[in-house]
Amino acid sequence: MQKFDDWYYRCIDGKAADGAALTSCEVAQIATVKQGDQDVNILTLAVAKVLAPTATDKKATKQPASELVLTTLVPLNMYLPAGISIDASDKQVVQLAYRNCNQAGCWAQQKLDAKMVSALSKAADGTGHVQMMNGQKVNIKFSLKGLSAALDALQKAASN
Repeated sequence: MQKFDDWYYRCIDGKAADGAALTSCEVAQIATVKQGDQDVNILTLAVAKVLAPTATDKKATKQPASELVLTTLVPLNMYLPAGISIDASDKQVVQLAYRNCNQAGCWAQQKLDAKMVSALSKAADGTGHVQMMNGQKVNIKFSLKGLSAALDALQKAASN
């Protein structure tokens, strides 16, 4: 695991569906708050590279195209129709719909286009906006320092 300011770059070895060895890497940050003497995770942000569906064009490059996908995890008890929005320097970058909830919390996922990546990379701080079941709107601040360098490392590793 490498640290880039407030972001971590980490890889996990696993297996693909066909049994082949597969290493998946991501850059991540976990925003926490203190509850008593414990840190409680309130927002996990992770960006990973996923292979795009291969083009049917035979002239396409041999290297499969890949896309960056943002995954967020927030605690349970969120108002799901509101989704989660992510701002960079007080400008909305992406709105995510929740995908599912489990014992870990509620998950949302969204492909990031070049404009979104650029906005997140250039800003110093970000905010996640969520709504609780009781209607309370919560703004979760997080740092974007180091994201650009961490994404560079992710892009380089994935192109090997």
